Amino acid sequence: VSTQSTGSSGINAEYGVSNNVKRSGSNSNAEVKRLEGNVNELTLTVEGLEKERDFYFQKLRDIEVICQEKEGDEVFSSFVAQIIEVLYATEDGFGPAEEEGEGEEEAEVDEEEQEEY
Repeated sequence: VSTQSTGSSGINAEYGVSNNVKRSGSNSNAEVKRLEGNVNELTLTVEGLEKERDFYFQKLRDIEVICQEKEGDEVFSSFVAQIIEVLYATEDGFGPAEEEGEGEEEAEVDEEEQEEY
């Protein structure tokens, strides 16, 4: 499977960046101001997304702690097991960070699979 790179021109076109920035007078200043505005807008977007990510991560972490507290309770064991399964489910190629020594064999297999793509 081959990957197609959009290159910087695709990104430039998306954000209205000209490949032929004029280096003279007011055109250059206007271009710089416009680009600074784009950078500021993107920075605010990233900050907002990071804040939202952290908010939902903390909610999931709180749910995980509650499940761990109820894990031995016979009344909730099936329900808790289902929740924990959902919390720890991963997509292909994405998973939690492993500690040193753990999963080294799996990491080698994953690297081989990545090379196939």
